[in-house]
Amino acid sequence: MTTHIAVIGSGPAGVMAAQAAADAGATVTLIGAEPPGGRAGWHSLLPSKVMLTAADSLGLAQRFQKLGLSEADQTPDSAAMVQRIRSLSQAWSERLTADVTQEGVQFLRGQAAFQSERRLIITPPEGDPIELEADAFIVASGSVPIFPPQLKPNGKQIIAPRFVGKLDHLPKSIIVVGGGVTGTEFTYAFNRLGVEVTWLVDQFGVLPPFERDVVDVLMEELTGRNVVCHQGVAAESAVADDSGVTVTLQNGQIFNADMAFIAIGRRPDVAGLNLAAAGLPEDLRQGISVDGYGRSTVAHIYAAGDASGMPMTANKAMAQGWIAGRHVAGASVAPYRSETVVEAVYTEPQVAQVGLSKIEAREAGHAVQVRHLDYGANLKAMLMDDTVGFVKLVADADDGTVLGASAVGDHATDTLAAIALGIGLKAKLSDIASLFAAHPGLSELAFAAARASKSLESSL
Repeated sequence: MTTHIAVIGSGPAGVMAAQAAADAGATVTLIGAEPPGGRAGWHSLLPSKVMLTAADSLGLAQRFQKLGLSEADQTPDSAAMVQRIRSLSQAWSERLTADVTQEGVQFLRGQAAFQSERRLIITPPEGDPIELEADAFIVASGSVPIFPPQLKPNGKQIIAPRFVGKLDHLPKSIIVVGGGVTGTEFTYAFNRLGVEVTWLVDQFGVLPPFERDVVDVLMEELTGRNVVCHQGVAAESAVADDSGVTVTLQNGQIFNADMAFIAIGRRPDVAGLNLAAAGLPEDLRQGISVDGYGRSTVAHIYAAGDASGMPMTANKAMAQGWIAGRHVAGASVAPYRSETVVEAVYTEPQVAQVGLSKIEAREAGHAVQVRHLDYGANLKAMLMDDTVGFVKLVADADDGTVLGASAVGDHATDTLAAIALGIGLKAKLSDIASLFAAHPGLSELAFAAARASKSLESSL
């Protein structure tokens, strides 16, 4: 068994890896430039979800009269949101710190870099550098945003996710640049909170990895709420002055607003780790290549989460961290299976998918059957006056094995959790169909979809 493991990175992947390795009996040192929670807890995931939760709550308040309640105050409070971000980030970090401490994990704050295959140099915020030797390492250093020079935030009129926790007011208007998950979520949030949103999306379109029928439902909702979306041409520059921001597309088209929000992509944050000293390739712009257990080409160096490349999601990071932590400590664990990890977009309606799409299933050689159920067929959705959306299951037409699913609607991300489990267990449609969740509830949707008649998509 490996006795001493050093985990580099204090975000979701790093914390999970440290806990898993310690639980398996290893001595673990967790190293992070931020306290436990990492960038996700202090600058990106948690702050964004506070804003999205406020937007969701405002959307619910706007339905109060239909739900038999008096109207609620629907005025966003920027100062309250900023304070909530700060307090929740601190509380979440304290909880994670307590959790890893209880497991016996030592936490060192600082920037880590390899000196050799089994030695790190750690530069703390204050004091002298620390040398640390370990038997094995898990690189969970996360990712950083990509900003071309002409689209670089200034933290004032031109911002990015890490500046959300510092906003002292919401602008009257904003230009969101980027059609990925982050750009989509913030387009929704700013719009719901009363900001005029112009959304600029390049030639790859909105949410490229997701099925078009799911994205179409979301787009219809957003444009119906007066989001103005321009797709097909990438942004070239963003220039700020006293009057606001001017964003210019590559075709010369110009847009103006009070602020701009840039979210055009992320890359693994591995450049400063001196991985070449540990025997890894120098060019790791796409991340550290790993096997199903997180092992790199150097047997005692593992990687998890964003450091190992796309997709860059928190649940994928946590899954990989758990597997890497247990495996490096010599404990039994199954390899990572990407087809069981739900990809989620926290808009209203939410968008989610897991496993194979219909097209991917056919490309993999399956004859495909599709089951489709609208949210309007669910009593809980009717009670909440929120029937927009559907759940779609993809299965093998010959033996009924569930291959994938997609959903758009209220709590769609939670709805697909049962399908992710089913895919992991190689369940059949008949297995899913035989289960009945509490009624009424949105959790019924996945099981009810399996009982639905074959969709016309099965023959398309």
